[in-house]
Amino acid sequence: MTPLNLGVFLLSLVGFVALAAGMPKHAKHLLQRELSPTVSRLLRTLGWLLLAAALAIGIKQWHTDVGLVTWLGWLTVAGLLLVFYLPLWPWQPVTKTTKPRPEKADTPVPRSSGQVTSAALLLAAPLVLFTWQLVITPAQPLLREDALHGQIGPWTFTLAEQDKHAPEIVALDVPLKTFVIRFCDACQRDIRLASLKIRQPHNANAAGNAFAGRGTDKLVEIPVPRAASKRDGLWLTVEGTDGSVHQQRFAIERLSPALARFIEKQP
Repeated sequence: MTPLNLGVFLLSLVGFVALAAGMPKHAKHLLQRELSPTVSRLLRTLGWLLLAAALAIGIKQWHTDVGLVTWLGWLTVAGLLLVFYLPLWPWQPVTKTTKPRPEKADTPVPRSSGQVTSAALLLAAPLVLFTWQLVITPAQPLLREDALHGQIGPWTFTLAEQDKHAPEIVALDVPLKTFVIRFCDACQRDIRLASLKIRQPHNANAAGNAFAGRGTDKLVEIPVPRAASKRDGLWLTVEGTDGSVHQQRFAIERLSPALARFIEKQP
């Protein structure tokens, strides 16, 4: 679990606890006493603010689509955890004992422990599936630790290989490697074109393949020349809407160790 996922989960859990403590019934259950209306109102407000903060972190880091789904997933986990733990809370509300009433013919049969266990497992199934999916889902390239954060000209960017595999050999035996880049939100309108290639381009027409994509994350597939060496480097070329052109070289082994190993093994 990444620190960001852990943060979203903890904010959601504490938010639910604050909401529960702000309700008279659950406050007596959790704290063994009733709170004043002002304190209850403040706790409910705090709970909603914490849930909103968890959502804001999710959208900030993973954008609206992925961030919203991740937030809802952790809300489910936090909610189920609280529901299952409340009956085990050491401070249970005291209930008055009453004399047992004679059973009637239509009195329902109490549920067996097996039925309760089955119901608990059924409720826990979404929690298990979400956690497993979170574990097996690879981190987004630009959120990985190996992503490169830098600046070219006046624009900041994050650049990373799409996956950590060796280049894929496609038709005509051409090896292709995919990279992804994201410029700052304010930079988008000032950038006309961004390209990437192995070896330094000698002019604007040979700047390499251009990054493309509708969202903020742009992808590019670049061919790997047969005579390429690690000394050639990866060259990023960015052309601004004002006509300015900026270039920057990156060590191949820094951006893609798999690509560096592939180049070393080429005949």
